Amino acid sequence: MSERAHDRLSRLLGLVPYLTRRPGTDLADVAAHFQVDEARIVDDLELLFVTGRPGHMPDDLIEAEWEGGGVYVGNADEVSVPVRLSPHEAGGLLLALDYLESAHEADPTTIGTVREKLRAASGGESGGAVDVDPPRMPAGLAATVRSAMDTGTTLDIRYYVPARDELTQRTIRPQRLRLGRVWYLDAHCLTSGGERSFAVERIRAAVPSSHVPSAQPAGTSAQSRNTVAEVPVARETASDPTQAEAGDPAPHGGAEDDAGLALILRPEAAWLADDIDVETAGGSRRDDVDGPGTVALELPHAGREWAVRFLGAHGRGVSHAHPDAAVRRAADVTHEALSLYSHRSPED
Repeated sequence: MSERAHDRLSRLLGLVPYLTRRPGTDLADVAAHFQVDEARIVDDLELLFVTGRPGHMPDDLIEAEWEGGGVYVGNADEVSVPVRLSPHEAGGLLLALDYLESAHEADPTTIGTVREKLRAASGGESGGAVDVDPPRMPAGLAATVRSAMDTGTTLDIRYYVPARDELTQRTIRPQRLRLGRVWYLDAHCLTSGGERSFAVERIRAAVPSSHVPSAQPAGTSAQSRNTVAEVPVARETASDPTQAEAGDPAPHGGAEDDAGLALILRPEAAWLADDIDVETAGGSRRDDVDGPGTVALELPHAGREWAVRFLGAHGRGVSHAHPDAAVRRAADVTHEALSLYSHRSPED
């Protein structure tokens, strides 16, 4: 049976220190110690003849002798002691153990045992090599996510968006967990129709699809408590700020928010209609209703805040919009922003 290269390398690295400390050991005893036959040990010793320091001159190579049954090695000072991990290597392995522990990827008892063996193998010099404490992930959430990944099923999650102070509801198909500054869950978001990354620390609840938790988590703001679900109006694209703005989903939570948005886009802004997932938003689209190239959109599920942001960003390309309250609010927000410039001092 052929032998794996790393198994042989491990034996060679242990063979030289073993024989340096026990010169003249019988060949059969050496083979028994390393749990191989004598022919394999002879093969290793022959390899040592062409092993040594760079230069490959005779005095750079390890010397080996086994005639008469006793085994001797020489000129092997560089590898005459057992190989130990450097503090940097040991620190990296200890950090990997912390990663496994924080992700609940292995039995804590096993991790503790391996950690102690690594510290012993490094000579106890790895204690301060790496000062990193990986973020911990709740065990229940980790188990739920991994179960969904293993079975290919979807989850209904409640996800907090601090930029809008909203607690949103999404349906996702988890793909993988990864550790950056915090834990992230990469998933296909069925709600927005694309690949997304979710910060695990912002996931307030996660359950198999069709079993949405009814209780709101403690500690959310009044606006967050009123937010039951997020209905996407457009597909978000991080590489296109305009598209991302157009696709920023809107909250629901009051009669005014449920008013939706109806608008007609001018020909030069008709491209915006292609970036809005009208069907998912429960709306409709009609082309050329106000002249060639125009597009009329009915978005009954568009939230008020989204409508205001959309009109503020793209109002120049909109010829008609309803309801009037959204139009007036967009105009007020725009005027408020412009007024900031009138108060700037020349030095600013």
